[in-house]
Amino acid sequence: MANKEISVVSDIITPLDHYPHLNENQTLLEAIQTLKSFRREEQGNLCAAVLLVLNDKNNLVGKLSLVEIMHGLIPCLVDVSTGGKFEGKGDDFPNLAFLYEDSTFTTCGKNQLKPIKSLLKPIEFSLPADTNILKALVMMSHQNDFNVPVTDEDNIVGMLCLEKIFNSICTTYCAIAD
Repeated sequence: MANKEISVVSDIITPLDHYPHLNENQTLLEAIQTLKSFRREEQGNLCAAVLLVLNDKNNLVGKLSLVEIMHGLIPCLVDVSTGGKFEGKGDDFPNLAFLYEDSTFTTCGKNQLKPIKSLLKPIEFSLPADTNILKALVMMSHQNDFNVPVTDEDNIVGMLCLEKIFNSICTTYCAIAD
């Protein structure tokens, strides 16, 4: 291991132009369209569960996950406060949305033009591009955040996902064949 140079995160990130991102003034519909435009070719699955959100000056202002998008589209589906008090309320049944499937999903398309700005989650932390991948793994684990923006001199350059570190460790350092 001593002769191997340990990679830095800039070697394994997904560059910003290959990662789903949009402007904070865009809508839920545009967020969904952006996510759907970044698919894994072979399976057609989404390649990201988190969108990066930038302001007009291309500064990173937050991120938007699939959960926040669904919350914007169908607020009662994921909002535990909508059910009020009822017998049997607990972790398995935090609200009654699943009992009202028809009315729950009829409102779904009505919120598609809602601005995403109100749904953004703040960036808890980001990593400098020259961060060692093992240090990045430890920091991501400590923060319990496995989709982390990467910056270079305060400019967003890409996204580091746990999958990239996993692949790098398995192929480069552990020499595990495919």
